[in-house]
Amino acid sequence: MRAALMNGMPKMVNEMVSEFLQREIDLGSFPSAQWATGTVDGITDEGALGKAIAVPLRIPATLSTIYDCASITKVLVTSTLVLQAVAEGRITLEDEYRGSSFRELLTHTSGLKAWLPLYALGDYLETIAREGREAARGERVMYSDLNFVLLYHAIRELFGDYVEAARERIFTPLGLTDTCFRPDRSLLPRIAATEWGQRFEPQLAVRVGRPIELVTQQPSRDDRQQLFTGPRQGLMWGETNDGNSHHAGGTCGNAGLFSTARDVFRIVQGFARGELVPRELVDEATLPHAGDRGLGWQLGGPGLSPESYGHMGFTGTSVWIDGERIFVLLTNRIHPCAAPIAMHRIRGEFHQRSRF
Repeated sequence: MRAALMNGMPKMVNEMVSEFLQREIDLGSFPSAQWATGTVDGITDEGALGKAIAVPLRIPATLSTIYDCASITKVLVTSTLVLQAVAEGRITLEDEYRGSSFRELLTHTSGLKAWLPLYALGDYLETIAREGREAARGERVMYSDLNFVLLYHAIRELFGDYVEAARERIFTPLGLTDTCFRPDRSLLPRIAATEWGQRFEPQLAVRVGRPIELVTQQPSRDDRQQLFTGPRQGLMWGETNDGNSHHAGGTCGNAGLFSTARDVFRIVQGFARGELVPRELVDEATLPHAGDRGLGWQLGGPGLSPESYGHMGFTGTSVWIDGERIFVLLTNRIHPCAAPIAMHRIRGEFHQRSRF
């Protein structure tokens, strides 16, 4: 690896990517970035820049820094587990779970709302059944966290514990050492921080008409769901930024994964090569089923071909596959606050500079 980076095109790619990401760090787009790019055969370029924690401590990002992956959890883990259940004949894509088919949930055509502060409204499943519907099933594509909350509960019914299923069926077979849910406190020095205080979600709750300071939480029948006592305060460090996942015990299928760019690359590599699900299901999952949606995956990444597939995360993470090429970019762009930045442009430029 090091010899390859010191000669020829891989070195030029590394320099172009490093210069670009350092400029974005200097502009304040994010405090740190970690990346891994290459082909289905392996990583050809990687790096880390900036501060994994900028306030109140200053800890530099390295190749071993672990990031809150946010919504790329949906494809790296949840979609993969559902497709494994399909491959094993446990379910079909047309089977229904709590009013929606697995195909509708994976393609975001269930008609469920984009998001609700479930943790402040009572039992997650009861809340989705009561007030989750926004449109008729199959009417249109609406990206929704609620779809993957339902898939999380379906996986628990199919495989038992979701986290154990992810470990036994994905992390361990691929030999991952820096990927987990609910990271141990001993890993804190290696983990990139996110928001200082839960500021974004209370604002979002107001916009969706469910201000969390005005609702009364009802008892939950899920023993993993934590009692909501108000927005989190202080630095979010080593706990998932996503509120619904945090209050469900660390993940609810829509977020919660912690990993490095190297390990994320390995998961996507394993998926693309048919190591995690059969090749025919990989092909089906990455075809357009509804608009730009495959089975969990989004199609047509920024700066990439229409056939590319991948996903993005709120914390500033993304993973895309375009033919044989794999692009992984992890940042903690919401540290210390979730300010709006042009991540779509940044991802597009990253993809372009990572090509060789």
